[in-house]
Amino acid sequence: MKGTAGNVWSRFVAIAAPFFRSERRWRAYALLAVLAVLLLAVSGLNVVNSFVNRFFMTAVERRQPDRFVYFAVVYVAVFAASTVVSVFSTYVEARFGLMWRDWLTRRFIDKYLNNFAYYRVKTAEEVDNPDQRIAEDVRSFASTTLGFALMLVNSTITVVAFLGVLWTITPWLFIVAAGYAAFGSVSTFLLGRKLIGLDNLQLKKEADFRYQLVHLRENAESISLLGAEKDENVRLGRRLTTAIDNFKQIIFVNRRIGFFTAGYNYLIQLLPLLITAPMYIRGEIEFGEVTQSQMAFNTVVAAFSLVVVQFANISAYAAVVTRLGSLWEALDRAAKTPPPIKVVVDDSKVAYDHLTLRTPKEGRPLVKGLSLEVPAGRRLLIDGPNGAGKTALVRATLGIWEGGEGRVIRPARARVLFLPQRPYISPGPLRDQLVPAKGVDDDRLLEALRDVTFGPILERFGGLDADHDWPNVLSLGEQQLLAFARLLLTRPRYAFLDEATTALDPERARHVYDLLSRTDMTYISVAEHHSLLDYHDDLLELHEDGTWKLSPTAERVAEAAGAAARQPA
Repeated sequence: MKGTAGNVWSRFVAIAAPFFRSERRWRAYALLAVLAVLLLAVSGLNVVNSFVNRFFMTAVERRQPDRFVYFAVVYVAVFAASTVVSVFSTYVEARFGLMWRDWLTRRFIDKYLNNFAYYRVKTAEEVDNPDQRIAEDVRSFASTTLGFALMLVNSTITVVAFLGVLWTITPWLFIVAAGYAAFGSVSTFLLGRKLIGLDNLQLKKEADFRYQLVHLRENAESISLLGAEKDENVRLGRRLTTAIDNFKQIIFVNRRIGFFTAGYNYLIQLLPLLITAPMYIRGEIEFGEVTQSQMAFNTVVAAFSLVVVQFANISAYAAVVTRLGSLWEALDRAAKTPPPIKVVVDDSKVAYDHLTLRTPKEGRPLVKGLSLEVPAGRRLLIDGPNGAGKTALVRATLGIWEGGEGRVIRPARARVLFLPQRPYISPGPLRDQLVPAKGVDDDRLLEALRDVTFGPILERFGGLDADHDWPNVLSLGEQQLLAFARLLLTRPRYAFLDEATTALDPERARHVYDLLSRTDMTYISVAEHHSLLDYHDDLLELHEDGTWKLSPTAERVAEAAGAAARQPA
């Protein structure tokens, strides 16, 4: 447990410390200073309240109506002041927590999107559900950290403030309070130490269950076509069962803690009376001091008993810190670890220098010693039976393939556009799908859409400002046409088309490639359409054993024409 606590603490520092060195640090320090002043005011008012209560109860016991009325008015004034201070304290705490959450979430998003960290974390399978950690765990971390910090500071102030009150009545009150709280804290920790691991596991299982529901929503059409509802029901039921079973263990541990803490809290009410009541009976103290001692004793024990009172929340918080810390570390590794395949920026060409690609886990060779150059203005078609090799080559060109060695030479990302088989299309207005083309007038947007035969689809949905969940309402072929329109509008220096026409019929595929061939773009295509040979200058064939062959497409076109001529009429 010592090692685990140390690990949680180191991860906490790694996540929390950068905020207090950030550009928002002075505003954060100002809000913390205001909170400190408000906490001191709350504690001071509590001490005043204890004395008002003492004098008020003594006036009751001595039947003094004037003093009774006076201290009743003072009581109301103290309550009013405490209310105002407490409300402002809660407000400032919420504002600070919101500011911290905003900064920390943006920091995680920046790290997540830096240097393909999101892709590497996913493929490495180091951490589960990073989206849930960024969205929910960061929110919980920001609010809970501040809450615990304020409770700790408030408890310290409370102990200092009420120490004198207890000590003036009898030192035994403070000694018993400290000893009783220490006993409760150690006992609660021993009874509930399994909660940290269970809470961490619960967060994972709940996130897995939500992920399965998201998967069901995103694949609703495929599931309905296959009639796979029963299979999905089984998968959801399995994920739910594991979450419920783990939560049952959490409930069991909390029940065990509950038996102890319930008795612990009830005994707090009795202990100060056992000490002060005999003193009052012997005439050593006033009756008001009995009630004051009970209030002060309860406050001090509560301050000392944070572990007892908050243990379930502390264990859940430790699980959040562990999950966020592991994601933070994984993103740091992904951003700092250089890929095994070096990418060299050269805006004049695309080239591969002794490039060997292997599967990241098994190390099986996919492409062996590839060396070729695609100068500006040349068009290359990549084909062959080695589908895994073709995928690996595109990813290595992008810079995200993890297995192999050699060099990739290509232009900077700003001059290159990668067009995958399933285009990236987000919900929102249709014109937003042409985001790189911002600043282009509507006539040019409409012209590009009509050029790729997307015009009838556009009319069907109501124009450029139509707002739909496009990945779900457009077929894959329609999405590919939209992606080609975006490509024609942005006109990058180089374009990589990875099976970008698989959902188009051969005639439409030739049409969009004919449009591309009329531009000055240099493009490299991964495709199996032999009808696309006419739109490329060279053909790279990747074989199953990792070997390769480069030849001009004119030779293959001539071979195909000769084979067709030899066919009997």
